Amino acid sequence: MDFEGLLTDAFSYVREGIWGNTDRWLKLILALICLGLPFNGYVMRVYRGAKPAPDVDEWGTLFVDGLKLLLVGIIYALPILIIWMLIFGSWLLTGFSESAEAAIAMSGINILLMMAMYVYEIVIALVMPIASIRFARTNAISEAFNFGGIIGTIGRIGWLNYIIAILLVGLVVGIPMLVLIFGFIIVAAIIAGISIVLLKEAGLLVFFAILGLMLLLVLIIAPFFGIFQARCMTIVYDSAAPAEPVP
Repeated sequence: MDFEGLLTDAFSYVREGIWGNTDRWLKLILALICLGLPFNGYVMRVYRGAKPAPDVDEWGTLFVDGLKLLLVGIIYALPILIIWMLIFGSWLLTGFSESAEAAIAMSGINILLMMAMYVYEIVIALVMPIASIRFARTNAISEAFNFGGIIGTIGRIGWLNYIIAILLVGLVVGIPMLVLIFGFIIVAAIIAGISIVLLKEAGLLVFFAILGLMLLLVLIIAPFFGIFQARCMTIVYDSAAPAEPVP
């Protein structure tokens, strides 16, 4: 797989489709403000292979598609929620138990549950991109859970290529976001601390103003990273070799 070409294509896609189109950019920010559902719907259009970047229109369809994609994510996340509930329940039982043996046993169970959860999260990180694109291409929620088809698609892409692509996209998207957000938080905390010391009550207003600016910054840059990631995974999906015909 041409990883340099993957990143170059996705960057050009975002630069020409969003950075170079202020109207589309502002509409995507609005889509994020609307609980993110229309933005998810727009991502579905990117997953379907739209090129260049499609217009942000037919908001009703965007809402419906976004809600469906959210539903897929919730279903995949349910096992994680169940595991957390089991862990929390075992903590409560341990707190009420006076038996040291029971506490040790519960601790062991918790460790196993945590390990199971981390393994599941890794599996979901690998499965979700292909599952989401299959759903977008077929408009059938069942295809998001067609694990045979999902594994087959990853196999035709190449497991090593696919895992490298996932890690590469995660780093390209994650590192700048973390640097921007945490850098802003550190600067905001320093400025807010100085303001509170010097300005007393008025310093709190400065603090909340800085928080507002941070949220605005996230809203401004989120469309770029979200669409970049979606375009990357679409290219990866389309790189899969054709399925062999069934004899």
